[in-house]
Amino acid sequence: MKYLLNSLLILATLCIPTTNAAAKKPFDYYVLSLSWSPEFCSTHPKDNQCMRNYGAVLHGLWPQYDKGYPQSCSKELLPKSLLDSFATLYPSAKLAVHEWLKHGTCSELSPRDYLDLSQNLKQSVLIPRVLQNLTKPLRVTSAQLNELILVDNPKLTKNAIAFSCVDGGRFLQEIYVCFDKKGQTAKTCGIDIQRRSRLSCGRANFLIRNVR
Repeated sequence: MKYLLNSLLILATLCIPTTNAAAKKPFDYYVLSLSWSPEFCSTHPKDNQCMRNYGAVLHGLWPQYDKGYPQSCSKELLPKSLLDSFATLYPSAKLAVHEWLKHGTCSELSPRDYLDLSQNLKQSVLIPRVLQNLTKPLRVTSAQLNELILVDNPKLTKNAIAFSCVDGGRFLQEIYVCFDKKGQTAKTCGIDIQRRSRLSCGRANFLIRNVR
């Protein structure tokens, strides 16, 4: 319990967003966040996302500072026609709208360009074959999962990949892949993302819930 409380306190200090006033400064890089849908559905079984056997789904593309991140930089909305054009990019339209308002508005891109970049980066990261149609839980270490991703994505680098775990580090929640601010080249994740990964996935190993 003491370890868990300390970890939560540290995570809280690492994940404080930058205020809108400070958010006007240029960001440093992007984090492509891929959520492991079976983990989400273990606690949200009635969500529409959970009507399908998804594995990794797009959580969002986040402009980041080396420490911290900007958020909600404008109130510009996503046009309905654009949402329809990218209907399969996110697991739900609600998430797409949320991610644009919180993160996309800080990307210095138009809504279409932001969604285009999100789609291109999502498609550029191949999910390891062993995780596709996973029929039973897989226990791995952070190093093992990192290596599995690198085998199918040789253009990435070890330090450009990070993870998020839940339930005291027992289950994989998300995979983070860091790119430069042009969205072209893998980049070492910032210190806060690396610390979050070490703290939340700090056990000797963790489980990846099965897809089917």
